[in-house]
Amino acid sequence: MAATAAQARQQIGLRLGSLARGEIVLFLIALVVGGWLLLPAIGATFVQAFRVPTDDLFIEASSSWSVGNFPIIYTSSRGLQSTLLDTGIFVIGSVALAFVLGFTIAWFIERTDTPFRNVLFALLLFPLMMPAIVTTLGWIFLLGNRVGLINIVVRTVLNWFLPEALEFGAGPFNLTTMYGMVVVQGFGQVTLFVILIGAALRSMDPSLEEASRVSGARFLETLRKVTIPILRPSVLGAVILAGIFTLESFEVPLMLATGAKADILSTRVWELLETGSGEEPAYGAVAAMGLHFMLITYLLFYAYSIYTRRAERFATMTGKGFRAKRYELGRWRWPAFTGLGLFLAFIALTPFLILVYSSLLPAYRPPSWDVFPEAFSLTGYRELLFDNSRIYSAITNTVIIALTAPTISVLVALVIAWTVVRGRIAPRARLAMDLFTSSSLAIPAVVAAFAFFIFYISLNQALNETFLGWIPLARSLLVLVIVYSYRMALAYRFQRAGIAQIAKELEEASSTSGGSAFTTLRRILLPLVIPYTMGAWIILFLLAFREFTLAQVITSGSDPWVISTLVFNLRGTQGDQAAALSVLTVVFLFAVLIFVRVVGLRRIRSF
Repeated sequence: MAATAAQARQQIGLRLGSLARGEIVLFLIALVVGGWLLLPAIGATFVQAFRVPTDDLFIEASSSWSVGNFPIIYTSSRGLQSTLLDTGIFVIGSVALAFVLGFTIAWFIERTDTPFRNVLFALLLFPLMMPAIVTTLGWIFLLGNRVGLINIVVRTVLNWFLPEALEFGAGPFNLTTMYGMVVVQGFGQVTLFVILIGAALRSMDPSLEEASRVSGARFLETLRKVTIPILRPSVLGAVILAGIFTLESFEVPLMLATGAKADILSTRVWELLETGSGEEPAYGAVAAMGLHFMLITYLLFYAYSIYTRRAERFATMTGKGFRAKRYELGRWRWPAFTGLGLFLAFIALTPFLILVYSSLLPAYRPPSWDVFPEAFSLTGYRELLFDNSRIYSAITNTVIIALTAPTISVLVALVIAWTVVRGRIAPRARLAMDLFTSSSLAIPAVVAAFAFFIFYISLNQALNETFLGWIPLARSLLVLVIVYSYRMALAYRFQRAGIAQIAKELEEASSTSGGSAFTTLRRILLPLVIPYTMGAWIILFLLAFREFTLAQVITSGSDPWVISTLVFNLRGTQGDQAAALSVLTVVFLFAVLIFVRVVGLRRIRSF
């Protein structure tokens, strides 16, 4: 009997050992794929920064090691100092504006009895469906210096009191200024702050605030001494994360910085890549600029990781149940809802509505009674869908990328998260993989795009000298799929949190029943973690549709087209088609989200 029990334990041990070996094999495969997705973004930038002459790729025979690229960016007519100063103003101003607005809106939605709070929150999600290039285009139509709708309305109203107001023909608002860039970028970050700070407010025990009020503290004093200190990790984490996203922002500076005469890091990288010091792009100078970019974002990412790790020191949600008591606004309930509703409709819906208006005109005209309704037509849509030879390739490419890249990211991140959480590799190796996989968040899109660009051009040149020269790499759809997949941090963090909640015994039971590591992953882990996996996939799908920077830098604004680069290309000479394509994109993404909400979530719950 004892021998039989010993044999059973031995068989269980062998099966668990087989599971561990299978996990290691899956982990090594995911590690190779993940390394291929992330390492070029870091390695190619570092190597190219120390290779001269600046116009040569690092694999060319004439290239050699040197620090000569750094004096180029330090001593040029637009030195790095002015670039860092303008970028700092842009980032700090945008984040400060977004924080003030986001914190205020989150507090009203989560901590007061404002009516129809779900409607207000739904309005906030609308900008997530609009690519940043589309949103920026909408704000140009709204706040353009001469023909922007809001400027025209303001000048008309001022004309009642100041007859010469219309004679100026411009302003009073001007997007092509630093403050205009700050406003557009800040409005775009409001949703991020509401989501992150709103979650913290929702989970915070309100008894501490109630104790402060009972002690005689006024509202602002309670907010300053109790609420904000408790939320400090969440607030600082949100601020740092928004700072990273703003620092890597490319669309707003690309379309507004030239007129504003602002020297922003992301557009400086683009200009060096496009013009360089002669006929060839200044690869070395771009890489040297990119290293400074990455240093700043990695410092911000390190600070973000520190504050989020210390969040448990400020925990207020424990095993003791509580019910959040909302502030009663009394007679201010409906004014608060009206004010929030109008503001959210302004920043969320107005850019889209002005794009709809623009798409119905052969050439953009400021709204007036003369325009309605005779000038409206569907010519832009007809020409886009039937006469534009690039539209269907752009749609096809975007759909392929948006379906494939998130799938690669979530699968690789799932295996890495499984191995890191379960701990069947050395603790230091797990920590290193955790930081490495999460760090894709700290690689700005414009720097990553440049690094992938020179990496695959160099690899393509090397392959052309072998029998593998037939493989298309430089500026190909295959490269775009790989490049879009590098942002694994979000998928990793989502799924890591989900796996941590799954009991380890379930996987061991699968192994003792004869299941392999792949079977355990497919039939045990994946069905349990599917809400996190699908949540990450949906967000990455939306981001892939919105993405502009990666495609623009990789393809240099040419074939293979995606929707965002085609919108940017059409905006000048075929503005009605650019607006029409923007409207169709938003409608499609809205339909996708409705389908996911109605059908997809129901299927996920049935797992």
